[in-house]
Amino acid sequence: MQKPFSYALILASMLALGACEKTPEDKMESAKESVSEAAESMSDAAKDAGDAIKQKANEAVGNEPTTGEKVESAMDDASDAVEEAGDETKDAIDGN
Repeated sequence: MQKPFSYALILASMLALGACEKTPEDKMESAKESVSEAAESMSDAAKDAGDAIKQKANEAVGNEPTTGEKVESAMDDASDAVEEAGDETKDAIDGN
């Protein structure tokens, strides 16, 4: 009498654990999001490092940009970011 109960308990446990697993599609989507976030972080870090280098070089030679140049640069960066986000959204919708 103990064996059938044990088998039923083991089977129920396996089914419960099996239902908790992510599907391959969920795992792929999660991995894709992680890669996207990591790439974005690396891009931001590289951009910040480049900006810092440029700032230090300008300070060293006394060629500091004007406020207008800073605003123009910020607007260009924002425009590029919006364009890139649009491209990524389009690619995601297209399934690429």
